[in-house]
Amino acid sequence: MAHAYRQVIISATSKKEAESLSALLLKKRLIAGSLIIHGPSQYWWQRKIVKKTYYNIQAFTVSSKKKTIIAQVKRYHSDRAPIIAFVQIDGNTEFKKWIDESVHSQTSNVILR
Repeated sequence: MAHAYRQVIISATSKKEAESLSALLLKKRLIAGSLIIHGPSQYWWQRKIVKKTYYNIQAFTVSSKKKTIIAQVKRYHSDRAPIIAFVQIDGNTEFKKWIDESVHSQTSNVILR
């Protein structure tokens, strides 16, 4: 089945928030997997430049999950205007198959390593 594949980038205010959002999206099978990274950030907010450490979730999904991901992140995120950005991606056949199988599977076996 051919899908439009997406990388979704979601900001988070803390490691705990990034891990919680990632776990939520994984359990609901909205994303196939995620990578959480962090670093210094600078941005305009309420007419001031703010400097803060932010976390970013980089995850992989299909375009049909976009509206639900946005709704879930907005519901549970602590920021008023979180980053929820989607970028169209392509990749090798095995990578795309993994995304498809992960977000469309009805089973929910959770394996923690």
